[in-house]
Amino acid sequence: MRTFKHSDESKRMRAPIGAPRLSICAALAMLAGCSASQAPLAPAGASATLAIREIPAPESAKKGLYVSEFYGDAVYGYAYNNRRGKRPFCNVPGVQYVNDIAVDVQGNLIIPDGGSRTIKVFQGPAMCGQSLGSVADPYGQPSDAASADAANGTIVVANEFNGSGGQYPGSLSLCTLKSGCTTNLTNPKMAQVAGVALAKNGDCWASAQDTAHKAILVYFKGCSGPGRLAVGFQNQNYGGLDIDTGGRLVSVSSFDAALWVYKGCNPSCATIGGPLPMRGLPFFGHLNEKATRFAVANETSVTVDVYYYSPKHIALLYSFSGVSASNDLGGAAYNPRSKE
Repeated sequence: MRTFKHSDESKRMRAPIGAPRLSICAALAMLAGCSASQAPLAPAGASATLAIREIPAPESAKKGLYVSEFYGDAVYGYAYNNRRGKRPFCNVPGVQYVNDIAVDVQGNLIIPDGGSRTIKVFQGPAMCGQSLGSVADPYGQPSDAASADAANGTIVVANEFNGSGGQYPGSLSLCTLKSGCTTNLTNPKMAQVAGVALAKNGDCWASAQDTAHKAILVYFKGCSGPGRLAVGFQNQNYGGLDIDTGGRLVSVSSFDAALWVYKGCNPSCATIGGPLPMRGLPFFGHLNEKATRFAVANETSVTVDVYYYSPKHIALLYSFSGVSASNDLGGAAYNPRSKE
């Protein structure tokens, strides 16, 4: 199994923990910009120096698709249906080292900013709204987030690793804009955490890998306690998580390019669909409000791939590229998002 991107290294992207850098670049030679050079560390709490200026959305733009770039300076807002591959019509600047992004039920945009190790929230439902605030994450480098109401309620944050200089294990943080990040959820099986999902009943899940690089899913009842290892989880690799309109858990298996759909996983999983084949190297993706479309960032082709989604079948509808020059996509999230 492999790790995904983090701010401590350039293009160590999703390679086996402790693997030599040269072999990583050889394995990922098809990806633009892969080299053995090391990027500067973004220290905890530091803000990156960014050049992208803010482009606000038209007031009428209450639907769209957000896309993040790991080495980009902004999160971009695209048309809800971007079959023609048009350029972004707005952006949210001032971010860096962003893996996944998320939208809450209210349409607020949640950005786990790995560069500053903060969670930033921007007002919805209109695209690329004003900042509602940010909170520092003292428990690690955030890679993903989920919330029903990020402005007023709990934001559950996936930390790839902990706050001690990029060391494992990873964890989940519970945060609010008002009080900051006050609770850290860990589990002895979790070595590295990628995605997080939050159900409307308050349960949450972490997509992770253990110390043997095996993909695991950890269930936290009420998003509290030590968590329990999900039984019947069939992913070969870890990746992003989402929940569809039927309450089913949608799980990306990244390096074998597959999507799995489960029911339950509390902690026993019933497989509804999968492996549903995707293309390239998908990692983070999200469903639209009716759970009929699934948009995912494809690292191999550096495109956003939009699939038709049903719990037992997916089909590629279209792809688009041209986010910016960094050639390093992170995640994609619909506004409005899937409503369980």
